[in-house]
Amino acid sequence: MKQLYFLCSLFLLFGQFSAQGQQRPTVTQVEQLRKEMDDWMKPYRREQMRNFEQWTSWVTNREKQVREHQVYLHMDAFFQLHREQYIQLRKDDLSRYPCALESLPGYERVPDFYLPYEDKSFSMEEVLQLAQGVGNFRTLGLPDIRFVTEILSGTIFKYLLSEQHLSYEEILNQRLYGQLSFVDPIRNDQWKITVINRLYTVSFTWNIRDNQVSAPELWVYTGKSQQSGWLNDQFPESHTPTQELGNRLDSLAWTLYDEIEKKGFDTKARGEALSERRLSYYQEHRQVCTELRHQELAKYPKMDEVYLKTFSQEVPEIQEDLLHRLERTDDRYSLSSQIAPYETNGSYTINNFQFMLNRYMDNYRENTLTSWIAGKDVYSKQLTKEVWEIQFFYAKYAVSYQWNIATDEMTDFRIRASDSGEIDASI
Repeated sequence: MKQLYFLCSLFLLFGQFSAQGQQRPTVTQVEQLRKEMDDWMKPYRREQMRNFEQWTSWVTNREKQVREHQVYLHMDAFFQLHREQYIQLRKDDLSRYPCALESLPGYERVPDFYLPYEDKSFSMEEVLQLAQGVGNFRTLGLPDIRFVTEILSGTIFKYLLSEQHLSYEEILNQRLYGQLSFVDPIRNDQWKITVINRLYTVSFTWNIRDNQVSAPELWVYTGKSQQSGWLNDQFPESHTPTQELGNRLDSLAWTLYDEIEKKGFDTKARGEALSERRLSYYQEHRQVCTELRHQELAKYPKMDEVYLKTFSQEVPEIQEDLLHRLERTDDRYSLSSQIAPYETNGSYTINNFQFMLNRYMDNYRENTLTSWIAGKDVYSKQLTKEVWEIQFFYAKYAVSYQWNIATDEMTDFRIRASDSGEIDASI
């Protein structure tokens, strides 16, 4: 019944959208602001990319002047201009999540878990402040607090390995099922965020006015059996078709826990079972996913033929490396079956291609800041009913390819380098 409701909901949403791309989809407030962000950061994806690279190096090395750099000042100017809109959108996103449980059966609190693993010259609180300051520009909702969860997860892993004496395999087994987020108001603009997975629970305070995070706490699962179906209905509300699809796929992992634990699968079997469950769901709902892809790809701007003219050097030798990121059957290439269920706008594929392109860049260091904060330089064009051409620019490279969104086949790859072979190195 739930699947039927999901299908009906998506088809109603797509009812006014032409598969031929003649009518562009409605743009939400979040999408509009993100587009304005991308436009604002465009110089740092192109002629001033070296300036952006310098700033990300300062962030990585925790330089004190991070907030004095022209890149940060440029981003902060945008935030100050739209501050109240940021705050409202953050509140809107928090409204999607359920409140945390009154108690955590089977979890035991760990006092000051992160203190033994601090850099003595840079405390955990300072690390969190830096991460949130850097990410403030792009943070419109809870999923955007990615640096905090990455930092805390790294520290928690160290604790589990050294203090709880868990193996990497045991940690991976329990984290395989994903995690759930819960939100509770504290006061004014402060909210308590609680993230639960099958291995541990972490909570922290998030101030949505300045994006700062504080007071992290950890609870570790003690092995007590949870009631079958524990938290199966505690996923956030969906405000968009993409969120709805993500919830469905994530729930497949969470609800698979009980079944796999009873069967005692090893790590490999667990991963295979989850992959098969997601792929099966994707295949059953392929028509809905295809329509969602139409909608998402139509949101990109038209192909940038003017900028493309500055990339005239063909570099076919790089193509093979990019193709290795795809699945191959005979002489045909297609989107990886691991990625396909989640891929709606080509972002997973583009990120994989960018990762490979880094191998060909002299003195260029990629990190998660580049793609996320500098924004998208992606364009699209619908060629036939089911085939789209995607074009993206990344430093000194221009990449284009065709994607059949109904079959996942990918063809007509073309990779070009800029005429100079370099980007502007002025700082």
